[in-house]
Amino acid sequence: MNAEGCDYAIVANVSEGRDAAIVESCADAIRATPGVSLLDTHGDADHDRSVFTYLAPGNSAVAGAALSTATLRLAERTTATIDLRSPEKSGVARGVHPRIGALDVVPVVPITARGTLQGATSIAHVIAASLGAFGLPVHLYGAAARSDERRTLASIRRGEFEGLAARHATLEGAPDFGPIAPHPTAGAVAVGARRPMVAWNIELLSSNQSTAIDVARSIAGVVRASTGGERSISGLQALGFVLARRGVVQVSMNLHDAEAAAERGDTLHAIRTAIAGLAHAHGVEIGESEIVGLVQERVLRAGGDPDDLHIRGGWERAVLERR
Repeated sequence: MNAEGCDYAIVANVSEGRDAAIVESCADAIRATPGVSLLDTHGDADHDRSVFTYLAPGNSAVAGAALSTATLRLAERTTATIDLRSPEKSGVARGVHPRIGALDVVPVVPITARGTLQGATSIAHVIAASLGAFGLPVHLYGAAARSDERRTLASIRRGEFEGLAARHATLEGAPDFGPIAPHPTAGAVAVGARRPMVAWNIELLSSNQSTAIDVARSIAGVVRASTGGERSISGLQALGFVLARRGVVQVSMNLHDAEAAAERGDTLHAIRTAIAGLAHAHGVEIGESEIVGLVQERVLRAGGDPDDLHIRGGWERAVLERR
């Protein structure tokens, strides 16, 4: 099976990017689900995170049933193998990416014109109920959220895994499904519905890592939507990260509703050019970029040749339609 005939995909984020055996066992749990196709797995040791893209054919009810089963199997596997209290997952050894759970985030994404946010929300609610019954506290976000205050992942992740117990004890921080108490080793999970997003990182080239991370954080502060400045980009989240194991500094970004952004002129090419200019002003050049997960080819082609994005591993690898 490939993406053809499928209107909805899940892009599940798991808090494990270092133990290859655990990552593969998570992939196996998805692959073993009838009617579900695992299209891509992308892991990173510094983030200590893996992203699994999987889908199923049919309308929201048919696809939703299969996707819910696959996600429950993934939850069972992550809960059995990942302990966020362990020394490798906490303190200074933990990954750089924020997280609240072993199975951290489960967005349902419409990937065709037939797929809708309403359909994605219906699937998200089915998945949330299933994971709650399994014993994980579930927070709804994005289009699936029950209030505007809970739409963003940033609001749900405040305090991260370590702060879940205190947050869940408050009325505004309580989960939407499942137990109030966080799972002792697996925490909680955020389940949502959203339009296609591009998770995209751009490397900064500098012999001085301390300088590079300062520049990355400065650039992120300029371009992220929440800054609200003249150079901020609507729908863009951005942070500066040091990936110590790879010896790389990145501006790490999520561009929400990438097709709408491209229509406004905020194509990936335009954003890369803007970041290159900001970096150059600090005496730093940019290098390769990295796509996490899969994107639609038209998003990569909007505004320029995909080769000019200098995507590590080649841009063709990141195209949803080519899987």
